[in-house]
Amino acid sequence: MNYKRYQPIDPRDAFTVRPRRKTRSALAAAEDVDSLAASQAAFLLAVRAGVLGHMPTTEKLREFPLPDVRMLRRSRHLKVDEACRYLGVTQRELRQEAEPDLEREMTRAVRDVYEKPSAEAAAGLFEAAMRSAHPLVAVAGAAGARETTRLRGEIRQTLEKAYKSDDALTSKLALAAMGQIAPMAEIPKRKVVKPPKSRKRRRKSNTAVVTHGTWAANNDWYRPPDGDFYAALKSNRPDLDVHDQSFKWSGGYSHGARQDGANLLRQWIPDQGLSAPDFFAHSHGATVAHMATKGADAVSFDRLVVMGWPAREQFFPDFSRVNRIIDVRVRLDLVILLDGGGQQFKTNAFPVKTHRHGWFDHSSTHASAYWDEHDLWDEL
Repeated sequence: MNYKRYQPIDPRDAFTVRPRRKTRSALAAAEDVDSLAASQAAFLLAVRAGVLGHMPTTEKLREFPLPDVRMLRRSRHLKVDEACRYLGVTQRELRQEAEPDLEREMTRAVRDVYEKPSAEAAAGLFEAAMRSAHPLVAVAGAAGARETTRLRGEIRQTLEKAYKSDDALTSKLALAAMGQIAPMAEIPKRKVVKPPKSRKRRRKSNTAVVTHGTWAANNDWYRPPDGDFYAALKSNRPDLDVHDQSFKWSGGYSHGARQDGANLLRQWIPDQGLSAPDFFAHSHGATVAHMATKGADAVSFDRLVVMGWPAREQFFPDFSRVNRIIDVRVRLDLVILLDGGGQQFKTNAFPVKTHRHGWFDHSSTHASAYWDEHDLWDEL
């Protein structure tokens, strides 16, 4: 499985260059178009976090400096006309604006977010971004507009179109956005599955187990025998004796779905003849694992390897039931930004070994090529 190697571009520069969709002929203005679009999307989602009263990250990122977005916290929803008025246009005029005009307005709004932040600047930025020619920027703009104005047809259409994109990150980000909007949640719910029942096996062992994240139960990367990550783990670390089955839960985006997954995992591990396995979990699959270390029949892990986990203190594991925690993540993970989780797994209660490489792409942390490039197999 290949993954995109995004590079961060300072937002104050990123919005001065047009992130057109990549064509066979050229990239946009000598910048890599994917990195440019991802950098714009990361800034938009960081601003959205500020509007919602969240800190997008506590890190000081030299390559991607962010303003204090807490000053953008919303006290009320704005009318769409108010957001457009900040841009100096009406809604109708904004829909008809040429790209160069939109770009100038976004550049001005970004500058204002740094220098004189306001809810109007954030709302105007989202409205302009939603009309970007690049679908990743458009979906981040739509996710932000949902929080500053009201849900309306234009936001729905932008997200649904982005969900159908052939770009994996764009589609995943749109799916994550729709999952947080109740009237649109039926689309991502189609990816939720009924997990198989746990059945007892006679085999006794302590082997490595792999599981998926939200809406990913039917993905192939974690499945034996030929899933990209599963096969690479088996090949690169034969000493871990990766289990002949991977753990499958519903992949639902709710506390209840994760709790059901944790309950199933508490039953599945002993039924598989395991006692304290190494456990590799992507995204909220790690939340399921953490929840399974608590309560009746709680499970234990030797290595707990969390990949792209949206860190939340209330979902930390029972550290007494984990020997080692290895945290693999990218900087400013776009899906985590939208999810509202933390970008760091830090606790004074337990030493977490963190490996942070690359930027923006939520799925790269379970790509075998990513693990190869960053020599992660020997860091377990």
